[in-house]
Amino acid sequence: MKKIKAIVRLLQRNARNGEHYRFHADVMNIITPALAEKYKISLIYSPYVTLFGDEKRIYKQNMKFDLTEEIEAKDRIRDELFIYLKGIIEGNLHCPIEAKKAAAKKLDFALSPYKSANELPYAENTSEIENALEELKSEKYAPSVTELGLDEAVAQLETANLDFNETYKSRSAEKLQRSERVSMKTLRPQVDEAYVAVVNAINALYMANEIATKDEATREELGGIIDDVNALIIQLEETLGRRGAKPGTDDEEEPEPEPTPEPTPVTPEITAVYQKEGGDPENPHRIERGKQTGVEYQGFTLKGQDGTLEHVIGLVNDQDYIEWINPETISNVTETGCEFTMVPDLTEGQYKVRIETYDGGSPLVVEYPEMITLW
Repeated sequence: MKKIKAIVRLLQRNARNGEHYRFHADVMNIITPALAEKYKISLIYSPYVTLFGDEKRIYKQNMKFDLTEEIEAKDRIRDELFIYLKGIIEGNLHCPIEAKKAAAKKLDFALSPYKSANELPYAENTSEIENALEELKSEKYAPSVTELGLDEAVAQLETANLDFNETYKSRSAEKLQRSERVSMKTLRPQVDEAYVAVVNAINALYMANEIATKDEATREELGGIIDDVNALIIQLEETLGRRGAKPGTDDEEEPEPEPTPEPTPVTPEITAVYQKEGGDPENPHRIERGKQTGVEYQGFTLKGQDGTLEHVIGLVNDQDYIEWINPETISNVTETGCEFTMVPDLTEGQYKVRIETYDGGSPLVVEYPEMITLW
């Protein structure tokens, strides 16, 4: 008796997720909805379509688990507004109109702890901009915002920051829903079972035609489908063979790709300021004028706007006036610290230590959280 051809139904359980997805996607291109309807097997074919649709969605979601274009676009909008604000303020620091210059100085001081907000990861960026907006809208600084004509820009920045945060929270909710959905490991056997049902139907139709109907067009069409699907199976077996996996075995499945976590950068900060020699160990922030002073920091390197150390380290008094450290006295500069000679003729009292660096090309302002006392 003549052997009747059929689709080989041996399933490769040890295929990786990508290989499994590609195999069934190719099968769907061969056994189409139109063909299922033509041969009246749509009721059998429909569950295969539905289950593979679920696999396709989950596989592609896992491959694109990270940031969406919408989040990136909204982050770009708020960052551009924030950079615009900083630029207007910095530009007016040199304005010949005294009222605008004074307003710019106040706002520059208010924003100094937040000037690198747009360079931080998303969540920190949102918080820093919220804090900056609180300062700008406060009674202390709002008149200066108005003086520079920045009320509309501040309002737009607030709207953009809120809009970004809503989208970001939606992504978090989507991640939670995704984690609760059926996994590839659970879904793959269901897809395979539905595939077997479709294959059995195709084989049965071909056999019935060979035994009874003997229609040449049906033989040619269904026979071509059987050959094409068997070719896919052989191709998959060869792929597994090159990898060293045995066909039909149940090797450990490839783990689903984990989302790449957002990098956690080191927060730029000044961690210590102290007198190098002859200081008071119990009161390290009491520094004698003219003495060598050590500074320790992290998350940035010292670099002035013009590539020198001019206007990089400053002492800020209670009137927000900055006394810049002579760059010629700054020495032993490393990625984690430096030292300089404390200004010998500065008035005694309390000061903030501020570093303004152009590390990376953008201005970054960092202040030491503790006041130092000069004597």
